[in-house]
Amino acid sequence: MSRATLTTHALHVAAGVSEHWGWKALNAGVIHEPHSEDDVIALRVYACVSQIAWPGEKRPRSAKQQLELWQELAVHTAREALSSHSTTHETAMWVLPDGVHTATTPGERAALELDVLSGRPAFRIPIGLWITQLPEALAKLPKPRIRRSSKTDAPAA
Repeated sequence: MSRATLTTHALHVAAGVSEHWGWKALNAGVIHEPHSEDDVIALRVYACVSQIAWPGEKRPRSAKQQLELWQELAVHTAREALSSHSTTHETAMWVLPDGVHTATTPGERAALELDVLSGRPAFRIPIGLWITQLPEALAKLPKPRIRRSSKTDAPAA
C-alpha cells in the first residue's frame, strides 16, 4: 500500500471516528503528523481499545487515562498487520488485559480459543476487514479544493 499523506480531517473521516478521538490519539502519542494510512488503522483501533474496561477494573470516566501496555500493543499490532503479507480479510485481533493475539485461519482461531482465551475476557477486532476496506475509504475521501488567491483572480492591468 502506498503512503499517502492525509489531512487531519481526512484521517478522521477515513477512520470513521469523531475528531475527538483524533485529538485524544494525537495527545496520547498514538498518531503523529503528517498522517498516513497506518494512522487510520491505529486511530480506529485506539478508539476501540481506549473504551475497554475489563471486569473488576475501576476507571473513573473523568480521570485522564494513560495508555496501558495492552493498549499500546493493540495499536502497534494493528500497524504491523497493515504491512504484513499474511494479513487477509479474515485476520482478527484479540485484545486481552495482558496482551494481543492475531489469527487468520480457522485453525489459528480455534487454537487461540483453546490455548489462550479459554474463558478469559477478550475483545475481538476485525483488523483484516478494516485493512481491506482502507483503500475504498481513502478513495471516497473528498478531493481538496484548490483555492485561488485574489491576486490570481484579478485581471492583469
